[in-house]
Amino acid sequence: MKFFRPELFKETEDGVFLVGQKCKDCGHIAFPRKRVCPECFSENLEEYLLSRKGNMHTYCTTYLGVPHLQGPYTNAYVDLPEKIRLYTLMTGCDPEGKDLHCDMPVEMVIDVLYKDENGEDVYTHKFRPIKE
Repeated sequence: MKFFRPELFKETEDGVFLVGQKCKDCGHIAFPRKRVCPECFSENLEEYLLSRKGNMHTYCTTYLGVPHLQGPYTNAYVDLPEKIRLYTLMTGCDPEGKDLHCDMPVEMVIDVLYKDENGEDVYTHKFRPIKE
């Protein structure tokens, strides 16, 4: 599987996760990984797999965007339990976001972002509503 920005992902036997870091000194969790802790500037860091579920903070629909994404598509900010706010694309919902609302529970999935110049799928993280 070819990832857009492969350094952001870690494949485990439980699936693919976004990988951040946790400071061993102050406990701050950051994403993406940094050279030092953005809270206390410590270099004493460890890998941290982020939660795959969160709540959508806000969203908007884009009708005319980047060339490799066919509009309309929905962009969102998702809040994870680790106090990380991610910018992401949404999937598994109405392309215009008509079935979305703020604070709804969402989960991360791995989905195609675009096809590269060789016609190969390039994957990234997206979030989709959790159907209740």
